[in-house]
Amino acid sequence: MIDQVLNAIVTQLNTYIGTADPEVILGNVSFADAFQETSSHNLSDKVIASVINIEQEDTLRNLPFRRTAYSGGIPQGVERQPDIFLNIYVLFGANKHNYSTALNRISQVLSFFQRQYVFTATDIPVLSVHHLDRVIFDLYSTSFEQLNQLWSIMGGKYMPSVVYKMRLAVIQDTEPRGTGIITEIDLGAKVLSNQAPEI
Repeated sequence: MIDQVLNAIVTQLNTYIGTADPEVILGNVSFADAFQETSSHNLSDKVIASVINIEQEDTLRNLPFRRTAYSGGIPQGVERQPDIFLNIYVLFGANKHNYSTALNRISQVLSFFQRQYVFTATDIPVLSVHHLDRVIFDLYSTSFEQLNQLWSIMGGKYMPSVVYKMRLAVIQDTEPRGTGIITEIDLGAKVLSNQAPEI
């Protein structure tokens, strides 16, 4: 799911930049200087879109929820695990031979997301396949210390780059689970039951 969404964004970004050959490629920025056997995987002289961190949005994490479903007119409880909301941090690094061109490409990335930072299923049809309502890109500002740690971890030389936080991706891969027939409903002080009243 993450790869499909990012590939769709990369495609739109390449269309926006408008060069004859695609400038932006989805890849691991740590391998920017590594030798690539095929040109399709070559990260040289490209803008590399690379996932550098994935975190769960804890503030939106809820307990499993129950809802009522009817089978043959009989109410039954259905339990489902909560959705997972993710923040996916994407680094766009301009691995260009010419420094001025690298800065220009980063400016174009910024302009692209300034023009549109919310993408719906109309913009990216694959969202509907994964039951996603929308994907939002927020510019993520890093301090000098964070920047130093980031590039140290990746083991590469620094290149002009910008980080975006992509949110909220929802992953739901569980089927609803039946919890049995509802026999009573607690309404505080009153308890309603489906048992026949005594006469």
